[in-house]
Amino acid sequence: MKKLLLPFLLAPVTLTAQTLVDSLSYQGVNQSFWGIHVTSDTIFLGADGPGDVVFSDHDGNILGNLPTGYTFNHGLVRKPSSYLIAQDYTTNGAHLYEIGLDGALLNTWTFPDVIGGHSSGIGDLCLDGDAVWYTMYYPDFDVFPYAYAYKWIPGDPAPIDTVPMHGEQPYGIALRGDTLFYVTDNLNGDLERIYAYDLSTGQDIGSTALPDSDNDQSPHGMHYDGSRLYLVANRSGGSAFAFQTIFIYDFDASTAVWERDDVPALSVFPNPAKDLVTINNPLGRRINARLFETSGRVIQDLLLSPGMNSVDISSLAPGLHLLRADGIAPVPFVVR
Repeated sequence: MKKLLLPFLLAPVTLTAQTLVDSLSYQGVNQSFWGIHVTSDTIFLGADGPGDVVFSDHDGNILGNLPTGYTFNHGLVRKPSSYLIAQDYTTNGAHLYEIGLDGALLNTWTFPDVIGGHSSGIGDLCLDGDAVWYTMYYPDFDVFPYAYAYKWIPGDPAPIDTVPMHGEQPYGIALRGDTLFYVTDNLNGDLERIYAYDLSTGQDIGSTALPDSDNDQSPHGMHYDGSRLYLVANRSGGSAFAFQTIFIYDFDASTAVWERDDVPALSVFPNPAKDLVTINNPLGRRINARLFETSGRVIQDLLLSPGMNSVDISSLAPGLHLLRADGIAPVPFVVR
C-alpha cells in the first residue's frame, strides 16, 4: 500500500513543538481503524468493526491480518507474546481481551465500574507495567471533569488511579514517563486537542491544538514513542476520505507550549489511602463538600477549612470514591 502524499497536509505547518511530517492512507482496505500500537518496524492497527489486528510497515504497506472475533477494537497493545484488545461499547461494562499471536483467547476481563456507572464506552488503551490506562467516553459529564481516565490492573475489582479529563469525548491515550497524554474529538463540541497530565504531581500540564485548521480531523487511537506521535484519524470536511488514515507528527512534549485552562481543584493525598487522607482546599474560605460512591450515592458531608484538612476514611469501603464541592473541580480517590 503506497503512501498518499497530501501537499496541503504535508506542508511545513508547525504549531509550537509539533509538525505534521507524514500520513499513511489505507485505500482499498474495507475497514476503519481505531486501536494502534507502533514498534520499530511494524504498525499494528485494530479494526473498529470486525476487531481484526492488521499489520502494516511504516510505508503503509499491509503485511497481514489476524482475525480475532472480538468486534470494535478501540484499544490495542502489542505485548511480547500477546495482544490486549479493548472492546468499544457495551451497556453493562466493556471487555478487555488478551489473545495470543495466533488469535487464540488467553484471558478476558470486564472493565470495572467507574464514576457514573459501568465502564461502557472505551476510548483507547495503553500499557503501564502490569496495569493499563484507558480513556472513557461514556460515562461522561457536562461539567468538569467531563470524563476520566483510569489505571487498572486487569482482574482487580476497581481502578488504582484516576485522572480527570477535559472534554466529553476523550479517545487516544499514551504514557511517557510520568506524563499521560490524551486526545479529544469534537463530537460534543470539544476542541480537538492533545492534553498532558503530570501523574507525579496530579496536575494538568495543559493542552495544545492538533495541526488541523478545521477542527474536524476526528482523532481516534494514539501512540507516542517520545519523538513521533501516531494518530489514527479519518479527516473529514473539505478533505474527506473514505478510508482511515494515520497522521504522523514530530512531537516534542518537553518543548511544547502548553495552554492552560485552570480550574480550582481539591487535592487528596495519599491516593490511594487506607485510614486517613489530607484534603487541600485551595479556596480562601470554608466550603461544603461531599464524598460519593461511584454509583452516585452520597457517603458523607464535609466542611473543609481553607488549606489542609485531615479526614477519617476508615469506615469507607475499598474502591473508587469521588470528592466534590460546588465551584471547584472534584477529585477521585481510591480507598485501599
